[in-house]
Formats: sequence, structure tokens, C-alpha cells
Amino acid sequence: MKTDTRHIILCDGVALPDSLIGMLPPHRVLTLTNREELPDRNMTVKIHDFASRLIARIPDRTRDLIEIAAFIYAADRLIKRGETNQVEYENWARELTFCIPVRDFNFWQQAEVSNKLAEALVFVSGDKSYKFHFTSRIGIDPLTGLFHNMDTNPTSSDSNEHYPIALYSGGLDSLAGVVSLLETTSSKVVITSHRSNPSTTQVQKRVYAALSKAYPGRLRYHPLDCNLTHGERASEETQRTRFFLYTSVGFALAQAYSQHELNIFENGITSINLSKRQDLINGRASRTTHPKTLGLLQAVFSSISGQSFVINHPFIHLTKTEVVSLLKQYERPELITATVTCTKTFQKFKNRSGASHCGYCSQCVDRRFAMYAARLEKYDAVYDFDLATEAFPGKDAQTHVVDYIRHAHTFATTHFGEFCNTYLEPLADLTEYCQPDQAEEEVNALHQLYQRHSMAIERAYRRMVATHDSIFKPPKPNSIYEIVNARRFQRDRAECLATDVAQMLSTTLPIALASTVINHENALNNQIQALLRRDQADYEREYPAVRFSFATVVPDHSSTKADADLFIEAKYVRKTMMPSRITDQIAADLMKYPLGAYKLFIVYDPERRIKDDNGFKRDYEQRSNCTICVIR
Repeated sequence: MKTDTRHIILCDGVALPDSLIGMLPPHRVLTLTNREELPDRNMTVKIHDFASRLIARIPDRTRDLIEIAAFIYAADRLIKRGETNQVEYENWARELTFCIPVRDFNFWQQAEVSNKLAEALVFVSGDKSYKFHFTSRIGIDPLTGLFHNMDTNPTSSDSNEHYPIALYSGGLDSLAGVVSLLETTSSKVVITSHRSNPSTTQVQKRVYAALSKAYPGRLRYHPLDCNLTHGERASEETQRTRFFLYTSVGFALAQAYSQHELNIFENGITSINLSKRQDLINGRASRTTHPKTLGLLQAVFSSISGQSFVINHPFIHLTKTEVVSLLKQYERPELITATVTCTKTFQKFKNRSGASHCGYCSQCVDRRFAMYAARLEKYDAVYDFDLATEAFPGKDAQTHVVDYIRHAHTFATTHFGEFCNTYLEPLADLTEYCQPDQAEEEVNALHQLYQRHSMAIERAYRRMVATHDSIFKPPKPNSIYEIVNARRFQRDRAECLATDVAQMLSTTLPIALASTVINHENALNNQIQALLRRDQADYEREYPAVRFSFATVVPDHSSTKADADLFIEAKYVRKTMMPSRITDQIAADLMKYPLGAYKLFIVYDPERRIKDDNGFKRDYEQRSNCTICVIR
């Protein structure tokens, strides 16, 4: 069933336009209010306290841009996309129509302008569409600032000086970027950040304090507070449009300092973000610093400024390990511990009270491997779960690590031609923003980037082993060393799922049938179905790309509509049945499924009619994409 994903957002007292009346029910119309003089204010964008000499340099349309970006960000957080297992584009992506008052109405009402804005937002967010109804802003508009003013002398903003402008998040990549600017230029560096909650604010203040101590008098810091009010928790945590707000703030600051470029810092693997799993398609695969995103935003900002504006991305061809290594190169590794990379800081950590990172989200895993690969692990943060020394705390943690290593293994074994064919569509998005004669060179550089990333992962793992593991120590169950030694990451997800299901049924099915008489295959399938449904939530957590539709139909059970299909067939070997009949049935079943689908055959043989299990399974498993599990 298709979900209605349409929403209308009315901003700062704008009335519903006649053309939209009756289009959607009231619960799909969201009202956002930022202006202090209006009632029911539910968001705050602190467009004040900016240096008095700089506010005059912020054109009206740029101030409009900040407010537009803030409304979009607030709506993004308040309008639910759907559950995390909804990977279908039509269910997860939204259709958003914004009604926004602006100061420079003549500029914003141009179709070319709104189209550029919509195109950038659709790509960065993964949503279906963005539409805009602009009206002239009326009411008081006090001449107030845009940012908090920290350590900024308003009389020193000489437009003839060059001030590198950089986005700064409090993360490891942005730290390395700011340090690289400070080390390679002699001028002051201007940084800006978006603060949405107390936790983020605390981290950014801590990193800023560490930078200021290391580089006294070299930084000018202008953070912007933009958040929901009344302490309500957002219903949507993906925050894909946060980067649009973030870069809009950077663009406004660049204009205030008479600069025509902005620096953003993120390693190329994270920026390009070739999907590891099917559940990371569309909006769930972050595109925030993707080259296409930056190209589309450059077009928007250039239209607003009336001249060419450039977004620099110096780390696009660097791995996380290479980015971290810059801090070693500039002899600033002591700054690392102040940064936070984790996506789960809103959770309360249980194992270590001083932990700043969960240790098992995808960002923590990436950071941990990079630190070991760069031989900087002693400078790293405190993790609630230590990947290098502890057993996984749950299925989610194991899944992130297996996917991460599988991803690296894929690129380590992928030649250039295969890389191009496999990732044709995402590479097209990348090369679209290259010079035509540089497209092949760029793809080759990206292939090399991913191969260097894979080598860094292997180097990091070898260092973990050398530091924490030994053949003279007992193996640690459910640890990264057990996973790597089993080479689980070298098997596709459907095969791993088949193995896990087979292991579970081998243990539980004999117990379930101990006091039950099975007379036919349907009764056997009913028992299997009950056991699969019991563990369904665990399987969905471990295999989020594989959705389950267990049922006693042909195939008996299945998990399909994902990047790897698994079909499960149950066979009951009766007392009077010859094993050859079962082999004929399996052979016939193998012929009816697609070659790419993985098959699991559950053969229930309580009378031990099959004398040689390995011989029975060997030929099928060697020649076909399947697993055969004999259970008694």
C-alpha cells in the first residue's frame, strides 16, 4: 500500500494559499513559527548578536536564505519519514511544499531560483520533491545579527584581507581541516558551526578551546543556534537537510567577510558513500558532502550572490586514515580526544561513565579503524564498547563491523572495470561535476581511493591483532577476531542468513518436535514458521537489507525484495521414503529459482534415512547457490 507522503509547511504566519486549500487534511499541514512577536513559537533561529560591522554586509536575500534553510531543517525534523525498515523510495521519501515569507520577494519568486533550490534539496535529502510558495515578508525586522559573536573584533573585517572560511562540526575530519588551514596559511581562519542541542554545543566549545590554545589569536568563531523549542524531541532523526542549513550559514559568513569560497572537510569515503547495504539506498545513504550536493549548492549560492561562489572539498581524495594522519604530520594528535564522531551520543552509555562514543555505530567503527591504521589509537576517545578488546554487545554492533569489513573486502578485490560497472549510477553523479575530459581520471582516482581505504582497514586489523590478540590466548567469543577468522564478511548476506537460520533450526526444531507427531510437510512448515517468527526481530536487526515474509507457501519461507533473496524449502523424509526422492525434489526446486537467489533446504530426517549427510549435501552445495541443513 502506497503511503501518502505529501506535507504543507506554513512558516511565520503565512496563510494557506488558495491553490493549496483542500489539498491535504489538517494533520498534514505543519505550522512553523520563529519570529518572537508571533504566537505559538516552536523553533528558534538566533539571528542576532552578530558583530555590528558585519551585519551590514549580509544582503536581504542571504538573510532570507538562512531563514528558509532553518524552516526546511525544522520541518525535516518534525515530519516523520517512516520506520527504519522502510527502504522503499515511495514510502521513505516525502513531498514537501513550503510557504515562506521573504524580504527579497522578486528574487525568490523566480522559477529558476526555486528550481535550483529544489534540485539541491531533493538530492541531499533523498526526498521526492520540494515546492515553494514565497510571499513578501511584512512586520518588524530589527537590524540584528546572524551569529553569536565569539572572539571577533568587528573593526578588523577589512574586505581586502583573505580570511579562509570553514565549516566546523566538532568532528575529527573538520578538526583536521581547520588544523590544515591554520598550518598552511598565515591569516586568521574563520569557522562557523550549527548548534542544535546542548551536547553538540559542548563538544564544539571543547574542540574550539583546544584549537584556540594550540593556535592563540588565529581563529574567529561564529556559531549559529537553530533548534526546536519547548524541549520537544524531534520525530525524525535523519536530519539530511542539516547540511543545507550548515552551508547556508557558511555562505552568509563568507559574504560578511567579502570572501567567495567556503571550505568543507570530510574524507572521500564518507562523502561519496557508496552504499554498503540495500537499507542505505535513497535518503538513508547520506549525501551531505557528496560532490553533486556541493555542485548543486554552489549553483544556488552563486545565484544568490550574483557571482561565482566556490565550495572547496580538499579531502575528497583522502581516506579517513589519511585525514587522521594529517594531525600526526602537523604534530597535533593531542587534539583528537576532544572530538566526537559518534551518532549515538543521545544515548546513555552503560559500560564506561567517561565514554564519549558508543564504539559500534558505523562512524565509531570507521574512526576506530582509522586510528589504528594511523597508529594513533592512544590519542583516541573513550568508547563504551571497545572494538579491539571486547565481545560485541549486540547484533547491531556485529552487523556494522561485518558490513564495514565486507565493504573493504569488496573494493580490495574489485578491478577498475568491475568498479565502473558495479557503481555506474553513483559514479555518473560524481563525474557530472567534473570536466568532461577528466571523468575517467576522476573515476580512476576514486577506485584508488577505495583500494587505499581497504588496505588501511587490513593494516588497522593487523595492528589490533598485534596489540590485543595472540595464538597463545583463548579465542574471545563473538569478537572481531572470531568474525575475521571465520571470514564471514567474504560471504554474501543471504548465505550468512541461511547459515544463521540453519543453526537456529538445528537446535530448536528437534526440541519443538520432541512431543509432536509430524504426519505431513505442512505440519513441519507450521513449526518452522513459528520458530522463524520468534526470531524475526533479531534477523531483521542483523540483516536490515533483507525483509521477511515468512509463510507456508511456495517457497515455504522467504526473505525477498532486497539486495539478496533467500528462499527456504522444507523437506520431510518419512519412514518409508527413499532418500533419492528428496534429492529429486531438491534438484527440481533448484531449477525454479533465479540463479542469483540463495536457497536453504531444511531436510527433517527423524528416521535417519540419509546415511551420509556430507555426501548428501556436497554435490548440491558445490554446484548451486544453496545450503542444505539435515535435522534430526
